[in-house]
Parts: sequence; C-alpha cells; structure tokens
Amino acid sequence: MTNNMIHISYLPQHDYMVKLFMKNNCNKYIICNEHLRDLCVDIDMENEEHKEEAINGVIELILIILKDKNLKEYIWNNYRNLNNEEKEEIYREAKCLLDKKEPFIINTIYNKLVEFIESEKVLNIDGFFRFRMRDFMVYISIISDIALEEYLIKRDKNQFINTLKYFIESQEHKIDLLIIHIMKDSSFRFFDRNGIEINNKESEEMMSMIMKEDLNYEDCLISVLLALCPKKIEIIDDLKNDTSKEIIENIKIIFEDNVKIINRN
Repeated sequence: MTNNMIHISYLPQHDYMVKLFMKNNCNKYIICNEHLRDLCVDIDMENEEHKEEAINGVIELILIILKDKNLKEYIWNNYRNLNNEEKEEIYREAKCLLDKKEPFIINTIYNKLVEFIESEKVLNIDGFFRFRMRDFMVYISIISDIALEEYLIKRDKNQFINTLKYFIESQEHKIDLLIIHIMKDSSFRFFDRNGIEINNKESEEMMSMIMKEDLNYEDCLISVLLALCPKKIEIIDDLKNDTSKEIIENIKIIFEDNVKIINRN
C-alpha cells in the first residue's frame, strides 16, 4: 500500500478554526500535534475509499477557513463605514448565500485538491487560497456585495416602516374598521364594518394611478391606509400568491395586532 502523507501548513491565526474542526471532526486520516502547529493527512492514493474520506476531511477544513476567516475578513476590511453589528448582519446573510452554493464549492475544491495532491507533498493553506482559489476570493466579494445590498434594502425598509408606525400612532383614526379585499386581478377594494364599499376620492385616485402607471401595489396601498387611518384592519385575500402574502405581512408589521385575516372557503 502506497500512502501519500500531505502536510498542511497554516498561519497561527487559523488555530481557533482548526481547533473547532478537530474537536467536531474525529477524522482518523487527519493528524495534528498538540500545539496545532502542523497538520497532515494520510492519503492512500491507491485506495479510493481511503482517498475520498481523507480529501473530504481537507475540504471540510478549507470550507471552515473560507466561511469563518476569508469571508469575514473581506466584510470587515471593505465595509469600514458600517459598525460591527451591521457587519455581523451582512456576514450572516453572505454565509447563507455561500451555504446555498456549497455543492458547487465543494465540487470545485475537490477537483483542485485532487490535481494538487497528485504532484505535491505539502499543502500550504494560505498559498492554496492565494494561487489555487483566486476565483473564490472574487466570488466572496460578489457574495458579500449582494449581502450588503440585501441588508441596505432591509434597513431602509425597516426605517420606512418605523416612520409609518410613528405617523399612524400619532394620527386620529378616521375609520373604526377597514376591510381590505385583495382581488384575484391584484386590485384592492375597501369596505367599512357594515360591508359598504369605501369610495373616497383619495383612494379612487390612488387605485386609478396604480392601474395606469403600473406602480408598486404595496406602496400605493399603504398610502391609502395612511389616508384612511383605520383603527383595525381585516384582510380578505383572494389572490393568495407570494405578492399578496408579502403585502399582508408588511401591513401586519405596521398595524401589528390590529390586523385580522379573514379566511373564506
């Protein structure tokens, strides 16, 4: 049996990730000394099962470094105008995006590792990332920028909703109960507690503008709600798609416990 002992060298700042890896993964092919200054992987190149298990162990270690070190370093170094709490939020979002792409990432790392171990005896983690995984560092920057954009959108939306909530709480209610009927054609109809349709000038003009200009229904609906300023809201949803569900959730965020969903058979 011919074994290929691959030594993995790394810088001291990797220690905490390696400790976590060694603690949670009792892989019999990955060996390290007590000071975590040197790791090695015992790979039998002629035994496919042995080879696959050993390589998978290295891939898991590389994934830890990719997510817990490289991704975090990129966000902290490039988004300096944000505070640590905001960076953590972006990091969590970016990590979720990476998790969704993990099968592709694992397959790519696997191919690069197999190519590497056929010719090399020492795997330097930092060198491997720098020279063999340059595309991944670009990928990390793209993923992080997408996460940043998502975070900024959510932040702006939350600020907008908080402003709306403050405005609503400071206004006198113009109607005790407003029934919103979301129609199958994506339009809205408004009724009072007696089932009488509300056709005030402001709501009519707003809905007319929606149809003519193809505006965002949710934004225009909120404008109508601000004009009517109801104390309580009941919603009948005949559309029942992702758009109507999102609209309902946002109305619930603004009006909180004052929203009730009416289910009809």
